[in-house]
Amino acid sequence: MNKICSTIALSIPLLLFWSCGPKINSIVKTDNDLSAYETYAYLPNSSIQAIKNTNQSDDVGKNIVNAMNNNMQKAGYTMDRSDPDLLVVINTNYDKETDVNVNRELYYDNNYAYYPYTSTLPVNNYYNDNYYRDYRNYNGIVDYNVTMDRYTDADMVISLVDKNSKNIVWTGSIDKFYVYQNNASAEVAKYVDEIFKDYPTISKN
Repeated sequence: MNKICSTIALSIPLLLFWSCGPKINSIVKTDNDLSAYETYAYLPNSSIQAIKNTNQSDDVGKNIVNAMNNNMQKAGYTMDRSDPDLLVVINTNYDKETDVNVNRELYYDNNYAYYPYTSTLPVNNYYNDNYYRDYRNYNGIVDYNVTMDRYTDADMVISLVDKNSKNIVWTGSIDKFYVYQNNASAEVAKYVDEIFKDYPTISKN
């Protein structure tokens, strides 16, 4: 990918953001054949957020989930909300200090469910028709916080979890990219495609 350095001027207040080429990672974390999995659904997570000081959270979430569905289908998977083989967990604007070491229920919008589940909360509407129906009873992903701790600078982290073993089998991430505030939803969703370019069952096609 070509590196693009740009200065973005934002008014009221004036802010400068520098972008010198996003860094993308795609890591297989299992010896299992990823093509052996057939179905997926989402663990709802309200940490899909727009860039701070924007009102685009719903648009960001919807575009990310739509892009995820397109890529999961390209990878050969179909949606099964009752008994999926894989569970998808998405984090955006991830930050160690606010996402691991503080009370998550105070930090996040506690009107919506997020992983790990600490109370019964409704699912954000961008997960409608996509989330695992038994998500409230699903906790204990193996090394979840350890994995997230490795991505403290990432702007988006996507994890695929083997539902039965609760092991993360693949992680994709992107960091060091910045977008126009008014175009956040389209720009952030675009990078889902970039993250999945090296996913094993897609890159082989």
